[in-house]
Amino acid sequence: MKITEHYDEAAKNAPWCIALGSFDGVHLGHKKLIEILREEAVSAGTQSMVYTFHTHPRKILIPDRHIYLITDNKKRSEIIEQLGVDMLYLEDFNNIRDMGAEDFVKNILVDRFSVKSVVIGYNYRFGAKGAGNAAVLKEYGDKYGFRVIIVDAYEVNGHAVSSSLIRHIIRSGSVDKVSEYLGRDFSVHGKVVYGKQNGEVMGFKTANINVKKDITLPKKGVYHTSTKVLGRLYKSITNIGFNPTFNGESLSVETHLLDFCDDIYGEEIEIFFHKYKRDEIKFKNVEELVKQINSDIRDRLEYEPLE
Repeated sequence: MKITEHYDEAAKNAPWCIALGSFDGVHLGHKKLIEILREEAVSAGTQSMVYTFHTHPRKILIPDRHIYLITDNKKRSEIIEQLGVDMLYLEDFNNIRDMGAEDFVKNILVDRFSVKSVVIGYNYRFGAKGAGNAAVLKEYGDKYGFRVIIVDAYEVNGHAVSSSLIRHIIRSGSVDKVSEYLGRDFSVHGKVVYGKQNGEVMGFKTANINVKKDITLPKKGVYHTSTKVLGRLYKSITNIGFNPTFNGESLSVETHLLDFCDDIYGEEIEIFFHKYKRDEIKFKNVEELVKQINSDIRDRLEYEPLE
């Protein structure tokens, strides 16, 4: 899959069938939309493109408000590539933020990409101040000669799958439920950095990672997880919190990999969350904490995530 931010690069392979949206999390609703996109591209004899934004529009429109996401660009791109898309176009929102709805259609979709088909979700909006919706895009498709396919809400357990719903589930700590909506386990990734070495002092080597500040995290607590290191997956337990037994002052994400003791400082790792285990607790002493961690490890060894 090619990833680009340049119109000229995309124009080389025009015409396109294009899916439009933010694709945060690339959840089951997004996957259905991309499945239809690929079918359209085969039918039209074109390549497929997902057109989204390098930076979420709300971060630019509401700069003083902290916007949390499910996936960063790296993870989002990885998943979209796995779904068989030919090109991911990462638009600079500032390029189009003041464009009217019809100007966006004509200047970008038609003139830049020679679009043959557009696939959108039922609640898609576009143009300055969100003036355009799915019905409006359908009208412009008729005017400019391209198909518009509107995909209905994808429902799970009677709920429309959406990025906002998934963020809420993640924050609640119900990580075992997230896969029903994402189609995979929720994960975070980052480079292993030096922490306060509390785990190593107790005999439990942990990997602390730097997670981007705009990524949604589960609530504080201990989780059954699996951690990918250097291409291999290991059982792990992960703590999100402040390490109250050691009077920690900053939130950290640290994972203890079972049956692993290599030095991985500076390595990129990915932590997959399976199940919430318990609250983060301030223990009376280190001995009690060690006893609890050993219990957590035994539980994780016995726990097998549902496939």
